Amino acid sequence: MKDKFLKSIQRKSWLLLALFFISSCSNEDIVKHPVITNKYDPSKPQALTGFIPEKGGIGDKIIVQGNFGTDLSKMKVIFADTKEANIISSDGTSIYCTVPKQPGGNNSVKVVVGDKELTIDKTFAYTQVQKVSTVCGTYNKRGDTDGNIYDALFNNVFAVGIVAGDNIVAVESDKQRVRLISESENLVTTLISGFKAGKPAINKTRDKMYFIDVKSAKVYILRRENSWQPELLREGITELSANNGETWSCIIDDEEKYLYTRNHLGIFVRINLTEKDDSGQYKVEKLLEHRWDFEAWVSDHCSYLAYSRVEDCFYFAEDRTHAVYRIKQNADGTWSDERYAGNGWPNQTNTEGYREDIQFAWPNGVTVDNEGNIYVVNAGGQSIRKISYPDGYVTIAAGGTMSGETETDGLPLECTFLYPKDIAMDSEENFYIAGGAGLNVRKLAIE
Repeated sequence: MKDKFLKSIQRKSWLLLALFFISSCSNEDIVKHPVITNKYDPSKPQALTGFIPEKGGIGDKIIVQGNFGTDLSKMKVIFADTKEANIISSDGTSIYCTVPKQPGGNNSVKVVVGDKELTIDKTFAYTQVQKVSTVCGTYNKRGDTDGNIYDALFNNVFAVGIVAGDNIVAVESDKQRVRLISESENLVTTLISGFKAGKPAINKTRDKMYFIDVKSAKVYILRRENSWQPELLREGITELSANNGETWSCIIDDEEKYLYTRNHLGIFVRINLTEKDDSGQYKVEKLLEHRWDFEAWVSDHCSYLAYSRVEDCFYFAEDRTHAVYRIKQNADGTWSDERYAGNGWPNQTNTEGYREDIQFAWPNGVTVDNEGNIYVVNAGGQSIRKISYPDGYVTIAAGGTMSGETETDGLPLECTFLYPKDIAMDSEENFYIAGGAGLNVRKLAIE
């Protein structure tokens, strides 16, 4: 359950003091709306004196105690020498933050204030866990609210991506809006409004992202150095927009030479970002045209591409054919696609088995981890499925209980989803899930 006591945090205008009275740090033990005072004593040396609780796992709440000041821009809490915590607030003597992902066991804790490092002869007992938590958004409460991460409201989140700083890009395609979620700054901002975007392509260094307008197939680039402001990169691609084609995602290669995409009519192309045609537009090369049975019989079905560096191929899920497909380049330079997982018939029961035999139910987003395992958002089964590499065995990574009209956080196989849409992986192999009808963004941590 999302922590309601975090409501109304305004990172740069006022501070929230969360008080823990017992080591369990349960919600009942926290003062939700305390009177805020600055307890920092500048006449005393800065110091780290303790923290509670003394054990936990990723995302757990923790209070770090001492004498620090209140300027969060100069403050870091670091576990295991290199793992930086997400700081929520400080009243001068207590820093409220969440535990970062780190190696299991007893790990060091230190606070850095400016150029001063504060240490303590005490360790934090970190337990590696698996859990699903809500990052932002509120189930069953629609809205357009930006601001602090705990008050922000969303509509249906269709797609997600991860950019520099492990910030989250959330796409509300039905509202024609792209939003940026910063967990480290506790802030949600709207980047773009006014065009219907699908899933972005993120470059290797995560400082650029590319969007293709679903309907017009215009290409946009957003750069971190330009505060993620959209720039038109190419006018609409007629090969994609003809016959009411819809383009819901794209992939950029590591060299940023080619932008790959596939529309819902089965047209797979790449845009050469180093060469232009006679009209001054970046060249487009059609690589493949193949529509699977029943594919594209209705629009707005969000077919997303993913790239596997392990296999050097692409994957996509088709919700109308209830299957996952692979696109690869052949030895002679041609391209082909094949059904990779799912037998083409819907089944919401989330049964496990080998990829050729199992069934999906309206699968949407796909991502591939660093070992080649494929994660599929099985929207109709309200679950995240994992296709193991290389054996192709399919299991449930999270969800799988048909909740009806509710959502719960917790252990992956005990949590519930409400028709999720997409999935993306950050630099530490945490997964972020576009909540779809859940009106939120969720996090799946698997250690």
